Amino acid sequence: MRPLKAGFIYGIIGAIVALVSDFYFLFVDPVGTPAWMLAVIQAYHTQIALTAFLFLGILAALSARPAYLDPGVPYRSLLLRDCALAATIVAVMVGAVLFFATALQATVFASQARTYANEAAPKIVDYSNTTRQDLIKGRIKRGETPQQARKLPPPAKLENVRGALNPPSLAALGRSIMNLVLRSLLLGGAGAVVGLFRGRSSPEDGTTPTGAEKKEANQPER
Repeated sequence: MRPLKAGFIYGIIGAIVALVSDFYFLFVDPVGTPAWMLAVIQAYHTQIALTAFLFLGILAALSARPAYLDPGVPYRSLLLRDCALAATIVAVMVGAVLFFATALQATVFASQARTYANEAAPKIVDYSNTTRQDLIKGRIKRGETPQQARKLPPPAKLENVRGALNPPSLAALGRSIMNLVLRSLLLGGAGAVVGLFRGRSSPEDGTTPTGAEKKEANQPER
């Protein structure tokens, strides 16, 4: 698959993941959803999304094949370049979606986000602090002293959780652009590593692709 096509296909999937990750508050009912689920969403939705972006970038790099063969240029170099390109396209598409999602959260969907924060934050704080107390009691029953048992993260505070759930300000758009650059570097680097490992299986001099790859590279773009 050509790098532009591979990057575009997996970039669309990444864009969908980004939208779900950023606009989850439109689909989750904070009143009817269990408190533990709200706490899990609040704690891990960003990390899960970032992991998915990295995974999609690697898949794009694994699917990419050189779009054309340059005479005298080692095939390994072409493979390295196009794997990095495919993964970078995924990062750029995801970053662009996240940029506009941040702008929409700060303006159009700000009231919905605040409503979600006001309703979900108390449930998350209550669940987190209740779980913390249960852990302390369990440690004490196992023979730990109260001082040792309380060596846990501090109790959750309502204002902190509500602040984390509230919509971003327009000033966050600058940070979104910086994250786009960093994400592009990360996924581009991951794609290059994939291309490097894939290139190890190419011929020793790196100038001749396999028959299937050569045929695909010489096919006209559709």
